[in-house]
Amino acid sequence: MKVVGLGTQDSLPEAKEFQEEFNISSTELLWEDGFDSWQALGISAQPAGILLDADGEVVRSWQGPVPPDEVLAALA
Repeated sequence: MKVVGLGTQDSLPEAKEFQEEFNISSTELLWEDGFDSWQALGISAQPAGILLDADGEVVRSWQGPVPPDEVLAALA
């Protein structure tokens, strides 16, 4: 499993600071200065989560807090 952060708000330096503050520097960070990617993925609020399969197809998505038990169930 690979975790990727998709940032669009604030600034890239603030996103990198967030990574350091929460010790998630191993998470790959993709950055966009607009919201085109969010619109394409149907993201309308934060937090949000999208689980993709190896082919990039959406397996499950969440708007609001992402429940760990649902993520684990979707991965099973």
